[in-house]
Amino acid sequence: MSTAVRGSPRQRERAYLRLREMILVNRIPEGTRLSETQWSQQLGVNRMALREALARLAGEGFVARGAKTGYYIPQLSETDLLEIRRTRLILECGAIAEIAATAAAVNATPLATLRRLLPLRRACDDLESFLKRGYHLGVAEADRRFHECLVEAAGNRTLAALYRGAPLPLVRGELAGSEQWRQAAERTVAAHRAIVQAMAHGRPAEAMRLLAQHLNVGGLPPLTD
Repeated sequence: MSTAVRGSPRQRERAYLRLREMILVNRIPEGTRLSETQWSQQLGVNRMALREALARLAGEGFVARGAKTGYYIPQLSETDLLEIRRTRLILECGAIAEIAATAAAVNATPLATLRRLLPLRRACDDLESFLKRGYHLGVAEADRRFHECLVEAAGNRTLAALYRGAPLPLVRGELAGSEQWRQAAERTVAAHRAIVQAMAHGRPAEAMRLLAQHLNVGGLPPLTD
């Protein structure tokens, strides 16, 4: 069967990456229906490649499938946003608890814990660098990578697989490049660094509180180190 019918891997990947980028930097309004004809032409791919890319994005929570046919950008209610944030908080706090428990079990030094958290520190550095250079997609990717690295640092493969497979996109905020977006990105860098600092010094409860503040989720039960 020809690639014109199946959709070549190269076309599929191009469509996936381009759409993902536009969604991450808030370039496609919520509620927009993704017409196959329009987007296959705009992205320079055949319709089968576009469909395969959209199915992948749907699995990651970036787009949603209509009741009958086609895909669209989800229009999230306040309830939806809170549910996404709370689910991410539960999983990421679980990762923080795992990291702390492992460190306590082996009597790890702060330096050893810092080494384990090195990918998170690199994600912080990347986010700050991309922000200074005005690379909007890089900022979004570094933000997402920080949270993925946090879960992976727990060393719990089941938790990591659950986190990767759950449709939990970063909650989209201000339009990339605006002054409000820049200020929000600066707050994100500061929050990420503070979370890493608390974890490195063996203060998991503080790290969880900071994470809850960062994700804008209230109502956590009292936590103690």
